[in-house]
Amino acid sequence: MLRRFRSEPKFSPRPKSHYFVLSLNIFVVTLMVFSGLGMLWVNGRVNQRLIVTLNNSQENPDNQTQSVNNSPTNSDVILDPKSLDAKNFLLTGSDNGSCADAKSKTTGGIGDRTSLGERSDTIMIIRIDPSSKRAAILSFPRDLWVNIAGTTRQNRINSAFKSTDPNRLVDTIEKSFGIPVDHYVNVNFCAFKEIVTAVDGVKVPFLYPTHDKKTGFSVTTPGCINFDGDRALAYVRSRSGYRYFDTTKQKWLEDPTGDLGRISRQQDFLRRSMQRALDKGSSNIGVANDLLNAALKNVITDDQLTPRGMLDLAQAMRDLNTRTVATYTIDSYPKRIGELSVLIPQIKSESMKQVLEIFQGRSPVTAQKASTHTTNNPTIVLVAKRIAIATTTTMATPETTTITTAPTTTIPTATALQKTVGVVPPDDPTCR
Repeated sequence: MLRRFRSEPKFSPRPKSHYFVLSLNIFVVTLMVFSGLGMLWVNGRVNQRLIVTLNNSQENPDNQTQSVNNSPTNSDVILDPKSLDAKNFLLTGSDNGSCADAKSKTTGGIGDRTSLGERSDTIMIIRIDPSSKRAAILSFPRDLWVNIAGTTRQNRINSAFKSTDPNRLVDTIEKSFGIPVDHYVNVNFCAFKEIVTAVDGVKVPFLYPTHDKKTGFSVTTPGCINFDGDRALAYVRSRSGYRYFDTTKQKWLEDPTGDLGRISRQQDFLRRSMQRALDKGSSNIGVANDLLNAALKNVITDDQLTPRGMLDLAQAMRDLNTRTVATYTIDSYPKRIGELSVLIPQIKSESMKQVLEIFQGRSPVTAQKASTHTTNNPTIVLVAKRIAIATTTTMATPETTTITTAPTTTIPTATALQKTVGVVPPDDPTCR
């Protein structure tokens, strides 16, 4: 039976500090759950999930749910044409603290949060275009200063967040940035740890020893490091305490980019998690079962994200090259408002307009060029030295893309720019 939230949930609040849980995207939660060997038995359990309702819901989920139950195998599924439409997924991360291991060295700073309100430090829009088998991620820094929908006030964007009622955040994003939201996914600490554990860890390459004493994250020996759930959580929570050892200067250096640097590492980890789930879950029924269990207990979705819709999405996107997923962040500049340190959005520039047009559906999703570098190539060292510098990459401009809808519509192509800020891992395709 679907578990719909009708009243205030018994979630433990989270601190109003920088601590973070990465919102693993819809691929990790659904792509592996609805593909490969697990498809048959998944159908009978999907309706156990936690759901909320979006005010802008237009679809009829009942018919779609029925159709997926009649599908015996993946190869027999006939895709609904509407499932090939590009869609925006709002992904948020919340910290209920219930999975923090007090004995672990990697849970630094989580602490007691009983007197603090709920906030999300992870707010992303993921645009998925099944017709072109492409996806793009747009991150919203938690301190963006925006008009909060349904009020007459301005505040940080994460003040609009409520895990079991996303509508204020949905409306705030649409009114402030012109981006519509089709579906909603919320992931908490428990889901994050269990998903990483289910895929037998996520691998991240490091060129230097790295640590964060605040979160307990530590890499003593450079190389391709396989993170378990606790260690991965400490890594993606790392912000102001992130340090790496510069072998040339023979001293520890910090990443001064704060939340923006953390967002860059989040986006990188997101791609790696997607690829790991694709590698491990599509042919292993045990992994698919563990992913499903994590999702059912700890992931909240909107009620229009139906079994049939998820299955169609998984079928259409199963050949996605995760290393070409384009990532963007809302441009901003810091400002002090009263006692608050906030970020003022800068969305009037041509480059930012082009990015927004992708997520507004006015331009097709473009692909990030996949790197062929490995850790044996010394040029990759430059990637790990992007400290407080916005490095701009011009996206490859594909031919004009025709979206298969009824009627057929041709959308002009925009050349969008990606900016990577802070210290991020090298793009090593062998570390996966």
